[in-house]
Amino acid sequence: MEKETTKNSKILNIVGHIERIVVIVLLFALLAVVIYATVVFLILLYDGISYTLRTDITQENNILVYLHTIFGGFMLVLIGIELLHTVKIYLKENTVNAEVVLLVALIGLARHIIDLDLHLDPISYIGIGALLLALSGSYYLIKKTSK
Repeated sequence: MEKETTKNSKILNIVGHIERIVVIVLLFALLAVVIYATVVFLILLYDGISYTLRTDITQENNILVYLHTIFGGFMLVLIGIELLHTVKIYLKENTVNAEVVLLVALIGLARHIIDLDLHLDPISYIGIGALLLALSGSYYLIKKTSK
C-alpha cells in the first residue's frame, strides 16, 4: 500500500511539473501576442493621427472609423494584459482568481459594445444589458466580500 502511494505521489509530481511548464509556455505565448497587439495598436494610432492631419475632418466622416478601430485595439490590449495577470496569479497561487476573470469578461464585453452594430434586434440589446448587469454585479459582490 505504501509503495502504491509513493508511486501515485511521483506521478502527481510529474503531472504537476508538466502542467507548470505548459502554463509557462502559455504565458510567454500570450506575452508575445500582447506585444504584437500593442505594436499593431500603436501603428493604428499613428495612422489615425496622420490621417486626420492630412485630411479635412469636416468634409469626411472617416475619422470615426479610425477612432472606433483605435478604441477597439486599446481594449484588446487591455484584455491581453488582464489575461497575462490571470496566468501570473495562477503560476504564483495555483488558483484562478474569479475577480480577474470577471474583469476580463467585463473588458471583453465593453470591447464588444464598442464594436457593436447599431442595427440589432431589441432582444440583443436586452441580452447585452443583462449580461453587463450580471458581470458588474458579480464583480461588485466579489470586491465587496474580499474586503
